[in-house]
Amino acid sequence: MVTASNWLIQLDWLARIVIAAICGALIGYERAIQRKSAGVRTHIVVAIASALFMIVSKYGFYDILKMDNIALDPSRIAAQIVTGISFIGAGTILVRREQISGLTTAAGVWATAAIGTAIGAGMYAIGIMATLFLFFIQRIFHDNLMDVIIRRVRFNIQIEAVNKPHVLSKIQEELQENEVESISVKILDVSDEKIIFNADGVINNKKDENEIIMALRKYPDIKRISYTRGGM
Repeated sequence: MVTASNWLIQLDWLARIVIAAICGALIGYERAIQRKSAGVRTHIVVAIASALFMIVSKYGFYDILKMDNIALDPSRIAAQIVTGISFIGAGTILVRREQISGLTTAAGVWATAAIGTAIGAGMYAIGIMATLFLFFIQRIFHDNLMDVIIRRVRFNIQIEAVNKPHVLSKIQEELQENEVESISVKILDVSDEKIIFNADGVINNKKDENEIIMALRKYPDIKRISYTRGGM
């Protein structure tokens, strides 16, 4: 028989799932406007599933616990959420030409699972506060603010060129003219026909590295250029 008390409990569980979905949607919205692979729907699903897992873990075995000599650990499903959600997060991380993207989105999915778990356990206040804090952090720490915080970044470039006299010095001069500082050159491979080396330096965060690449391309002795750019 379904009593009024049972209905209230069921509504409380439903409220937890709804609140978890709203929190997940808020985090996913921030990712969606940044055109990330895991957007609103992904974060909502993760939050709802995590909340439901936690509700089942916490309340789904009451009937068994009433039996004699039965003991269960309600935290075991929560522990599996932490591990299992990592596979979803790993799917958002991409590596293209030594450039890694998707780390923040993966971390956001993982955090969404934690928020869903907290709300599923009935910890509404901390779950909602964590959502707002996470949303604030992801919104504020973007390019405009990072340009203020990080003034200089590492500029790393790998060049394959024809092995001719003074080719290294010419390239170093060109880099200096394009405001690359603290230049360090390391030869990776050399033969009679070609030389491959790595040039490492520091540039202003607002400097367009594409301009440096195009400036180097004017030298016919340079056959290939690949580069990476990251914060120091």
